[in-house]
Amino acid sequence: MSRHLSPNMEMYLKTILRLSEGGGAVRVKEIAASLGVTMPSVSGALRSLKAKGLVLHASYGEVRLSARGRRTAAEIHQRFEILRRFLTEVLNLDARTAARDACEIEHVVGGETLRRLIIFMDYTTHCRMDVRKVIDHFHEYLEWRLAGEHCRECEAEVEAQQTEMSTSASLGSKGSTEAKGKCNGPQSMDS
Repeated sequence: MSRHLSPNMEMYLKTILRLSEGGGAVRVKEIAASLGVTMPSVSGALRSLKAKGLVLHASYGEVRLSARGRRTAAEIHQRFEILRRFLTEVLNLDARTAARDACEIEHVVGGETLRRLIIFMDYTTHCRMDVRKVIDHFHEYLEWRLAGEHCRECEAEVEAQQTEMSTSASLGSKGSTEAKGKCNGPQSMDS
C-alpha cells in the first residue's frame, strides 16, 4: 500500500506508470512536461522515490519503476479508476469533473471505504437483480433534485404508501411499514 507516500509522490508514480506503458522507461523531461513541473522538481522527487526503492534512476538517465514501484503505482491507479467509475457511473458526473475529483480523493480515501466501493461497483455489474435500473432511476432523481424539484413518480408511490399505512392503522390492522417505492429520499427541499 502507498499510504507512506505523499499525494505528490503518488502522482509521480502514477505518471511514470502511465508514461512507461508503451516502452518501459521514461525521461525526466517527459515527467516534468506531463505534470507541469520543472526538471529539478522531478529530480528531487525521483531521489526520494529511489530511496524508498520505488524507481530505478541513474543521474541523467531513464526512469523505470521497480517491481515494488510498479505494484504501488498500480494500486494508486486502481484507486483512481474505481473512484472515477463511481463518480461517472453512479453519481453521473461528467468525465472531466469525475477524473479531477477522483484524482483528489484517491490520495485520502481509506482502505475500508475503498474496499467497499470496489465491492459495490462489482455488485452493480454482476448482481442478478436489476441494479442498473435502480442507478438509472437515481440519475433521474438526481436531475429532479438538482433542478430544485422532486421525482413525481417517487412522491406518488410514497403518498400511496402513506395512505395505505394510515388506512391500515385506522382499521387496526398491522399494515406493512416497508417501503414499496423506488426510493424514499427527502420529499421536501426543506428537510
